[in-house]
Amino acid sequence: MVKKLLFFAAFAAVFVTLSAGTFSGEVAGFNECLERSWEKHRVTPGAVIDDAAFFRRLSFRVLGRLPKVDELKSFISDRDPEKRAKLIDAFLDTPVFAETMAMRYADMFRIKSEFPINLWPNAVQCYYRYFYQLTLEDRSWRKVAEELLVSNGSNFRIAPANFFRANADRTPKGLAAGTALALMNFNPGSMSKKEQELFAAFFSRVRFKSTKEWKEEIVYNDPAAAELQCRTPDGRVFRINTAEQDPRRVFADWLCDEDNPILARAYVNRAWYWMTGTGIANPVDDMALPRQGMWERLFGETRPNDPADEAVMAHLTAYFKKHAFSTRALYRLILNSRAFQADWRCKPSELARHEKYLAVYPVRRLESEIICDALSSLTRNYERFVSVIPEPFTFIPRGSSAVSLADGSMSTGTLDKFGRSPRDSGKISERNNNSTGAQRLHLMNSGVLYNQITRLPGYVFRGRGMTWDTQLDLAYLTVLSRYPTVSERRAAQKYHNNFSPRMRWKFWQDLFWALVNTSEFSYHH
Repeated sequence: MVKKLLFFAAFAAVFVTLSAGTFSGEVAGFNECLERSWEKHRVTPGAVIDDAAFFRRLSFRVLGRLPKVDELKSFISDRDPEKRAKLIDAFLDTPVFAETMAMRYADMFRIKSEFPINLWPNAVQCYYRYFYQLTLEDRSWRKVAEELLVSNGSNFRIAPANFFRANADRTPKGLAAGTALALMNFNPGSMSKKEQELFAAFFSRVRFKSTKEWKEEIVYNDPAAAELQCRTPDGRVFRINTAEQDPRRVFADWLCDEDNPILARAYVNRAWYWMTGTGIANPVDDMALPRQGMWERLFGETRPNDPADEAVMAHLTAYFKKHAFSTRALYRLILNSRAFQADWRCKPSELARHEKYLAVYPVRRLESEIICDALSSLTRNYERFVSVIPEPFTFIPRGSSAVSLADGSMSTGTLDKFGRSPRDSGKISERNNNSTGAQRLHLMNSGVLYNQITRLPGYVFRGRGMTWDTQLDLAYLTVLSRYPTVSERRAAQKYHNNFSPRMRWKFWQDLFWALVNTSEFSYHH
């Protein structure tokens, strides 16, 4: 028995080694694709960021939270050459990643109790949990898309039935537009009026009926006999007898077909945006459909919403399909890539071009939920999320994170101030990541926040016998997730010396307040 166990353990070790080697080759292959693009477009990629910057970037993008100091210090001191790949795997395998992704899906699929979506709390929790669970289980995106398109039943009990229910406009045209936006990153408005009508015909048999349970609705396909002529956005025409076929099933079979690249390209573009802040094609959710025919692919003119480099898009799309539409596999490749780990710095005159061709990491403000949670975790004072409407009243337990909020109707002044998505249309542009004067004033002048920040030295240094240098290191690691530079250390020492020995506690309050008010704290970089 022992010999058998040893044999299987040895076999498993060999399998893991081979798998790791295969993945390393896939990362190298994608990096080579990026390098060819950079060479072709004559851009110089940013240098690879250091360990502290990588840990912070990864923590915010994958876990949606400020790095923990002990984990950060341990990572920086680790000498394992594979530590970045291992950290990526560890982060992707956590429930916190599922929470962060559920927040993004909730924006995309309009998970909201109140007007104009009116899902109500029961459906909100059911639908949100569906996206949380599919990330946790790494379900195939192809299977998820198919499920969303054809599901029937109670929107309180059958989560994907909310795909059509969560539309403000539930006419066939509105359902078609919502489907195109969410699963194809496509705007049907670019088609002719007749083409839009034929596309909307796929969804003309979707019906909704109320039940005796308050606010519950049943989503179903009307089986009454009719002859429909339908047209997909790429020009394929279907004639459907509704007594024999559900038009949604016909559309799902077309969209989820192995040879149709639209579904995979759309998700790849969103995934790249979620991890880096820019799309391979922009606008992210208004992509041009893949070109039809060799002649057009070779000689067609470039369209404004084409991918910046088709080869990069094609490489990631093929990888996504090869790995059975595994979203975790896709994120794993993106996060290990040279593009994700590139520095953000380049000449200002070249910034737009370098960002377009994925050669530098785009600098942008943290999302409202993430910055709210970062402030809460620093100050140990989590915001309270309460909604007195809709029925029934909703009270979220104290200490809950803003990232984990399921309902787009629940918000706070801080979340609204920093541009949380209202989830009315599902468009990426609904989320406002621009910096405003009101945000800066909140960080600088909020009396409540200032009082909370002044308590930070007590939380961070409590019960620890430390030198002044160690305290300074800990302050920077806590707020900015890095050690102070030489010049910052000198400036801090100079300011510290301005205080009398009895008042030097005031220096630490001022330092934490100043660090929280830096752009570095509030931005992805």
